[in-house]
Amino acid sequence: MKKIIILSIILFTNNLISQENFNSKSLILKLNSELWCVSKLDLKNNVFSISKIDNWLSRNQIKKIIPIGQAEKTFVFQIEFKNEINVTKSIKFLKSYPEIIYVEPDYLSEGGGKKSDALQTPNDALFNRQWGIINNGSFNVSGMPFVSENDADADIDLAWDIETGDPNLIIAVPDTGFRLSHPELSGRIWTNSSEIANDGIDNDNNGLIDDVNGWDYANNDNNATDDYGHGTNCTGILLAKGNNGIGYAGVNWNSKLIPLKVLDANNSGQYSWVANSIYYAVDKGAKIISMSIGGTGNSITLQNAVQYAISNNVVFVACMMNFNNNTTYYPAGYASSMDIIAVGSTDSDDDRTSPFFWSPTSGSNYGNHLTLVAPGNYIYGLSSTSDTNYNGYWGGTSQATPLVAGIASLLLSSNPNLTPLQIKNILKNTAQDQVGATNEDILGYDIYMGWGRVNANNAFQTLSNLNLYDNKQEFTYKNPIYNKKFEFLSRNYHTNFNIEVYSYDGKLIKDEKIIINEGKNELDFNYAKGNYIIVLKNDDYKKTIKIIVN
Repeated sequence: MKKIIILSIILFTNNLISQENFNSKSLILKLNSELWCVSKLDLKNNVFSISKIDNWLSRNQIKKIIPIGQAEKTFVFQIEFKNEINVTKSIKFLKSYPEIIYVEPDYLSEGGGKKSDALQTPNDALFNRQWGIINNGSFNVSGMPFVSENDADADIDLAWDIETGDPNLIIAVPDTGFRLSHPELSGRIWTNSSEIANDGIDNDNNGLIDDVNGWDYANNDNNATDDYGHGTNCTGILLAKGNNGIGYAGVNWNSKLIPLKVLDANNSGQYSWVANSIYYAVDKGAKIISMSIGGTGNSITLQNAVQYAISNNVVFVACMMNFNNNTTYYPAGYASSMDIIAVGSTDSDDDRTSPFFWSPTSGSNYGNHLTLVAPGNYIYGLSSTSDTNYNGYWGGTSQATPLVAGIASLLLSSNPNLTPLQIKNILKNTAQDQVGATNEDILGYDIYMGWGRVNANNAFQTLSNLNLYDNKQEFTYKNPIYNKKFEFLSRNYHTNFNIEVYSYDGKLIKDEKIIINEGKNELDFNYAKGNYIIVLKNDDYKKTIKIIVN
């Protein structure tokens, strides 16, 4: 029997608190640092040492005060109650106190991807299932309502010729957690060097005991094991080991993961958990945050946490969600005002996903805050329940998001000085435009495909053009090839080069020395229709090009 798990996401507006989806046993508030000193905070007894507020909390049976971020910096706290409270009345009441700057609901968010288990297993090698990386037009799953197209992929394979990931770079994927024992991430789990394992002491004084390998905010413990599957799939897309002979290749083969769990076994999480995970990731040195979750509540707390990441030079990538409408989900919605990247999904025919395989009414959300799109439907990946089951696939903007975050991590691995804005600009300026449906993917920016479908190889070529490498030769070229001639322009003086031509399965079919002249050059390219890879190189320059012969 085929099993499809359908998730539901909140569909309400921020202006009507009574209709929002939030935790009725929780509130988030920020205290005024001019009227209250953090030294008065007593977490053991759950008091702020503000008598009128403490009395109200006591009457309402407070369970716990939990700082969001570092209390001395944020002054933001989650208030957890033993029983349900009237959230609307409580907010109205607490707002009257001058010591409180703001108080808001603890909104809920959910993962933006759906799963299908153990469907048809292709006879191809597992890497051939990863159409988002390499797509020769042959990818197919039983019942898929469209035909894959040549080159409807992100050209990540070509980017790997330049960069496969910095082992010192730290990445966070706040989600349902990760299967920590999975061999595809062996040796890649980040370790908190400031914490001593299993001593029952908060060695780094961050309020968390024994957080040696991240934290589970959903269950408030140090075991961020995935009990749903969404996080394992998303993390694998970004970070699964490449070239190790098993399973799939993530976009980044070497960098480290901070395990962070902010969604529970029902794929639901509170904004307080999400915001806390962002502060934790940033404070522990993460430089990429990939967030495949969203909710419609426009929260000051979440917004401030995202801004904290950007202000600390962290690249932040978030999913648009999957309801085939222009409803704004957060944190992706903050892309309109911050240097974060909001990601939509495409199919293997390069059209915007509409629908995903799991529901005829689903589709990649759109809107003015969308940055770009990436492969996100029928995405095979890792299992949270098995080290050897590679037959499940997922679909959602959740799956597109870690692919984009992975490309961003490769760019940052190559040049650690890049800012979040620079990476966002590189990705959007090198995205492939007008590859999708003609009624949606118009020239330039549009609300359905953003700036286009992400292209890793183009992004790295732009780094060359920006002189972030020592490359001395720059080329522009015609693609596809129609007349059996590879035509290109060299912008500088002529010099000796070596040209290699590979078939799409990696077979070397040409290797010879040539002279490239300044200006127009033309080489015979008498090969059958299909995709080819050209490598032009000499002692101090190398350029990799994907060419289509029509």
